Amino acid sequence: MKEPYIKKATRTTPFTCVDYKSGRVMIKGRSSPENTMEFYDPFLEAISALDKSGNQRILASFKLIYFNTSSARCIYLIVKELKSLLEKGKEIKINWYAEENDEDMIDTAEDFQDIIGIDFNIKMYKAS
Repeated sequence: MKEPYIKKATRTTPFTCVDYKSGRVMIKGRSSPENTMEFYDPFLEAISALDKSGNQRILASFKLIYFNTSSARCIYLIVKELKSLLEKGKEIKINWYAEENDEDMIDTAEDFQDIIGIDFNIKMYKAS
Protein backbone atom coordinates (compact mmCIF):
# COMPACT_ATOMS: atom_id res chain seq x y z
CA MET A 1 0.00 0.00 0.00
CA LYS A 2 1.31 3.42 -0.93
CA GLU A 3 2.06 5.92 1.78
CA PRO A 4 -0.47 8.77 2.01
CA TYR A 5 0.28 11.93 0.05
CA ILE A 6 0.24 14.84 2.51
CA LYS A 7 1.23 18.49 2.04
CA LYS A 8 0.87 20.82 5.00
CA ALA A 9 -0.82 24.17 4.50
CA THR A 10 1.19 27.35 4.19
CA ARG A 11 0.14 30.97 3.99
CA THR A 12 -0.56 30.58 0.24
CA THR A 13 -1.21 26.84 -0.20
CA PRO A 14 -3.92 24.55 1.17
CA PHE A 15 -3.53 21.36 3.14
CA THR A 16 -3.78 18.49 0.64
CA CYS A 17 -4.02 14.80 1.36
CA VAL A 18 -4.68 11.54 -0.45
CA ASP A 19 -4.99 8.53 1.85
CA TYR A 20 -4.92 5.35 -0.24
CA LYS A 21 -5.94 3.09 2.64
CA SER A 22 -9.14 4.99 3.55
CA GLY A 23 -9.85 6.37 0.06
CA ARG A 24 -9.97 9.94 1.37
CA VAL A 25 -8.97 13.02 -0.57
CA MET A 26 -8.89 16.40 1.14
CA ILE A 27 -8.08 19.96 0.23
CA LYS A 28 -8.50 22.61 2.89
CA GLY A 29 -7.52 26.25 3.37
CA ARG A 30 -6.37 29.08 1.08
CA SER A 31 -5.00 28.53 -2.40
CA SER A 32 -2.96 31.19 -4.12
CA PRO A 33 0.42 29.55 -4.81
CA GLU A 34 2.97 31.37 -6.90
CA ASN A 35 3.36 28.42 -9.29
CA THR A 36 -0.04 26.75 -9.24
CA MET A 37 0.70 23.77 -11.50
CA GLU A 38 3.94 23.02 -9.67
CA PHE A 39 1.94 22.84 -6.42
CA TYR A 40 -1.06 20.88 -7.78
CA ASP A 41 0.59 18.41 -10.21
CA PRO A 42 1.79 15.99 -7.48
CA PHE A 43 -1.66 16.16 -5.82
CA LEU A 44 -3.35 15.34 -9.14
CA GLU A 45 -0.95 12.42 -9.67
CA ALA A 46 -1.73 11.15 -6.15
CA ILE A 47 -5.47 11.30 -6.88
CA SER A 48 -4.96 9.52 -10.19
CA ALA A 49 -3.10 6.73 -8.34
CA LEU A 50 -6.33 5.95 -6.43
CA ASP A 51 -7.30 4.03 -9.58
CA LYS A 52 -4.75 1.38 -8.65
CA SER A 53 -5.63 1.33 -4.94
CA GLY A 54 -7.85 -1.50 -3.79
CA ASN A 55 -10.30 1.01 -2.40
CA GLN A 56 -13.58 1.20 -4.31
CA ARG A 57 -15.00 4.11 -2.29
CA ILE A 58 -13.45 7.55 -2.45
CA LEU A 59 -14.55 10.47 -0.31
CA ALA A 60 -13.26 13.85 -1.48
CA SER A 61 -13.63 16.90 0.76
CA PHE A 62 -13.11 20.46 -0.43
CA LYS A 63 -13.05 23.08 2.32
CA LEU A 64 -11.48 26.11 0.70
CA ILE A 65 -11.89 29.56 2.18
CA TYR A 66 -10.31 31.30 -0.81
CA PHE A 67 -8.72 30.38 -4.13
CA ASN A 68 -7.40 32.50 -6.97
CA THR A 69 -8.17 32.07 -10.65
CA SER A 70 -5.23 29.80 -11.45
CA SER A 71 -6.14 27.61 -8.48
CA ALA A 72 -9.72 27.37 -9.80
CA ARG A 73 -8.34 25.77 -12.96
CA CYS A 74 -6.47 23.18 -10.88
CA ILE A 75 -9.50 22.49 -8.69
CA TYR A 76 -11.45 21.94 -11.90
CA LEU A 77 -8.79 19.40 -12.96
CA ILE A 78 -9.06 17.66 -9.57
CA VAL A 79 -12.84 17.31 -9.92
CA LYS A 80 -12.36 16.11 -13.51
CA GLU A 81 -9.91 13.44 -12.26
CA LEU A 82 -12.47 12.32 -9.67
CA LYS A 83 -15.05 12.02 -12.47
CA SER A 84 -12.57 9.90 -14.42
CA LEU A 85 -12.24 7.56 -11.40
CA LEU A 86 -16.05 7.37 -11.24
CA GLU A 87 -16.13 6.35 -14.90
CA LYS A 88 -13.59 3.60 -14.12
CA GLY A 89 -15.96 2.10 -11.57
CA LYS A 90 -14.96 3.82 -8.33
CA GLU A 91 -17.68 5.05 -5.99
CA ILE A 92 -17.07 8.78 -5.56
CA LYS A 93 -18.60 11.08 -2.95
CA ILE A 94 -17.67 14.78 -3.01
CA ASN A 95 -18.33 17.04 -0.05
CA TRP A 96 -17.90 20.73 -0.83
CA TYR A 97 -17.91 22.93 2.27
CA ALA A 98 -18.86 26.59 2.06
CA GLU A 99 -19.43 29.28 4.65
CA GLU A 100 -23.17 29.79 4.77
CA ASN A 101 -22.97 33.33 3.34
CA ASP A 102 -20.25 32.65 0.74
CA GLU A 103 -22.33 32.76 -2.43
CA ASP A 104 -19.24 32.69 -4.68
CA MET A 105 -18.01 29.39 -3.19
CA ILE A 106 -21.49 27.86 -3.53
CA ASP A 107 -21.82 29.09 -7.13
CA THR A 108 -18.38 27.67 -7.97
CA ALA A 109 -19.37 24.24 -6.65
CA GLU A 110 -22.58 24.33 -8.68
CA ASP A 111 -20.67 25.39 -11.80
CA PHE A 112 -18.16 22.53 -11.43
CA GLN A 113 -21.03 20.06 -10.96
CA ASP A 114 -22.76 21.27 -14.12
CA ILE A 115 -19.65 21.50 -16.30
CA ILE A 116 -18.11 18.17 -15.26
CA GLY A 117 -21.35 16.27 -14.64
CA ILE A 118 -20.71 14.93 -11.14
CA ASP A 119 -22.80 15.48 -8.02
CA PHE A 120 -21.50 17.33 -4.97
CA ASN A 121 -22.87 17.41 -1.45
CA ILE A 122 -22.71 21.12 -0.70
CA LYS A 123 -22.43 21.53 3.06
CA MET A 124 -22.79 24.86 4.79
CA TYR A 125 -20.98 25.87 7.96
CA LYS A 126 -20.88 28.94 10.15
CA ALA A 127 -17.64 30.94 10.12
CA SER A 128 -15.77 30.68 13.39
